[in-house]
Amino acid sequence: MKTLVNIISREHPLAAYLFVKENYEEGDKLIFISAHENFDCITPLVKCLKIDKEQVQRIVLRRDEDKYTYERICRVISCAIPKEGLYYVNLAGGTRYMALSVQHVFANYNAQFFYTQTRENLIVKTIFDNSIFDNDDEIIPIKHKTRLGEYFEIHGLQHDLDQTTPPIRDEEQTNYMFELFSKRKLRGSDYQTLDILREKYRNWKYINISEVEHPINDKMIPIPTLGRFLNFLHFVPSQKGVLQREELEYLTGGWFEEYVYHLVKKNIHPDDIAIGVHIDGCTEIQHNNELDVSFIKNNQLFVIECKSGINSESMFNEIVYKVCALKEVLLGMACNSYIFSLKKDENGDLKKIAKYMDITFCDYDCLTKPDKVEKVMKEMRKTIGVKS
Repeated sequence: MKTLVNIISREHPLAAYLFVKENYEEGDKLIFISAHENFDCITPLVKCLKIDKEQVQRIVLRRDEDKYTYERICRVISCAIPKEGLYYVNLAGGTRYMALSVQHVFANYNAQFFYTQTRENLIVKTIFDNSIFDNDDEIIPIKHKTRLGEYFEIHGLQHDLDQTTPPIRDEEQTNYMFELFSKRKLRGSDYQTLDILREKYRNWKYINISEVEHPINDKMIPIPTLGRFLNFLHFVPSQKGVLQREELEYLTGGWFEEYVYHLVKKNIHPDDIAIGVHIDGCTEIQHNNELDVSFIKNNQLFVIECKSGINSESMFNEIVYKVCALKEVLLGMACNSYIFSLKKDENGDLKKIAKYMDITFCDYDCLTKPDKVEKVMKEMRKTIGVKS
């Protein structure tokens, strides 16, 4: 029986979560050490771990000066922990100063030291001694594969993953839609049809195709060529003569999210992936917290904002702001953020704006050339430690 010790920070609770998932055994105890502003991060972590609260001890540095005064950090921890027992101490999380203090305290106890490196998906077990040439550090791959729900919950986020649905169309249908739009095969009247569907009918529960073609209600905007347009798209409604809400959403942009979904599934083989997840957990974020495509592989979270069209630089800036705010305030800085769009970035300005905010922008040129698509996928695989 042992005690697992973790330093907790709001920005990176994943390190503590994975350390416990890899090392916890029945009967073990947990200690979480945090500054007072990070205290509320412990509760969702314990809840997600499904460990009895009686087995959990919280050591909180209540005063501001406690978290950056070395001697006070050491005194608070020393006074709170039992003198006997075996400790597994994870030095990841928190500030470097906090880690230094924790290491100093537990060096006087029966302790083993670890560092959970989430980027490389491994744990390093090390011995602090006078020898640096005996190569006694042990590198342990992390076996646990975090799901999207776990990731959101340990960050204290609510989500609607249980209400999300898989793609409504197969990869072949969606690839055909991509070909039509990327090669500009639609006519002017087709774009007008899409505009009316998007502005007037996208949120309807369903529409009757023949009624929209020949309305008897003055409140309905007519689309005389709707049936012909659907035939051109090779789009067969699931219910004859009717377009359901999810089909309206698909036709007016949702197809692009499904295209990216299939692209990721085929090239990355994620541990978990979803379309259109809504998350919530902070009132500071006032805009829509919907993740177009989110997936996780080897405990690395990726979020892709999908926009088939971007009309102006100001619109692009708004998209970048949304992605950046989600990353910083809700999902944590470890999130890998992307924007995929069929917008042409002729002079590279949009890529520069996104890169400045640590976001990767994949434009028309990137998505329509196989070698450039493969380059993006290769970079993703490199990030998650998968060999190409």
